[in-house]
Amino acid sequence: MKMFLRNALLALGLVSTGALADATDDLSRLLQPLGAISGKFKQTLIDERGEVLQKSSGTFSVQRPGKLRWETGEPFPQLLVTNNRKLWLYDPDLEQVTIRPVDNRLKETPALLLGGKVEEIRSSFDVNAKDGAFQLTPKRADAPFKAMEIRFSNQGLPSGMTVRDGMGQTTKIQFNRVQANPKLTDSLFNFKPPAGTDIIRDE
Repeated sequence: MKMFLRNALLALGLVSTGALADATDDLSRLLQPLGAISGKFKQTLIDERGEVLQKSSGTFSVQRPGKLRWETGEPFPQLLVTNNRKLWLYDPDLEQVTIRPVDNRLKETPALLLGGKVEEIRSSFDVNAKDGAFQLTPKRADAPFKAMEIRFSNQGLPSGMTVRDGMGQTTKIQFNRVQANPKLTDSLFNFKPPAGTDIIRDE
């Protein structure tokens, strides 16, 4: 109960980080109990001038370590699946799937961070906390994003992300109907291309 109250206060920004351990430890404590999460998302892509380039929505499932299913339904269907060893990116409109191995760079992508090993956060990111959110800056120059912010709900569940890339574009993701530690089957994190799909291997 004491730990739950502390995490809830941290998520609300009602406890100053100066009174706690460092921000990396605080983020790890929020992520550690989440062996799996699932829910829905709304995503907005904004250019460097602040103009909206695209809006999309869909469902997601994440399971530690490193398993992810990210399915976009609107406006253009697309499916990204990884079992922590192999990644599939499927475009049903093009009837095409790209398959690639999962390396350290892919493990640093924002969605996979939610299902990654929390002990690796310190080695991969500089973390700061402000107003109940966590700002992460990759330590590697070739990381897939330049900066990311993670926000949590009153219940200590991920509620949103903001990601800035090297081209000045910003992706805002809002999570809803998030479930903590749902029962997820292994089949969610593997993908068998439908018959007739054009397969591209990026190895």
